[in-house]
Amino acid sequence: MSNNNQLSIWWDESRLGNVKSFGQIHHALYPSLYRYIFKIIKDDDICQDLLQDLFVKLWEKKEAIGAISFVKVYFFRTARSLTINHLKCIRNQNVPFEEGMEADFVFSQEEIVVKDESHSELSKMLTIALNTLPKRQREMIFLKYFDGWDYDEIAAVTGINYQSVVNHVHRGIVHLRNRTADKNSLNFLLAV
Repeated sequence: MSNNNQLSIWWDESRLGNVKSFGQIHHALYPSLYRYIFKIIKDDDICQDLLQDLFVKLWEKKEAIGAISFVKVYFFRTARSLTINHLKCIRNQNVPFEEGMEADFVFSQEEIVVKDESHSELSKMLTIALNTLPKRQREMIFLKYFDGWDYDEIAAVTGINYQSVVNHVHRGIVHLRNRTADKNSLNFLLAV
């Protein structure tokens, strides 16, 4: 059974009041939701609060929400919306916030999986190249290659059309290839 099918079953059971099934959704999605929101917010406490709000709101509105075809996408889209709204609220309160309202992903060298020490320099170079991408491209690259999402899921979560997602990912990869000296190693790292 696919992950989406299992999530849909758990969601349907949750809608009927099954707390254990909702807990299974929480257990399955929490780590990747946390990682996604943390890439935008960069604050553990706020990230934890936003995720708590997300799960509480979805539990409270489960009957009104109804059946969900793609549970993972729905949760991520809701999380993204809560996060962007939080950033807008910060901006409206005149609290200094350097990153702006858009999702802004910053990659660390630890996220670039390195098989051995010989790829260490390439890892540094790729980290720098990733962080020079425009914000949207960084988000698309993160979801596609670091979280393993397909283009349809990325389009659904970000609210942009499929072809735009493909274009953002393509332009990002072209940029990364141009910025790295060893193009075969870039392919190796992105395939990991």
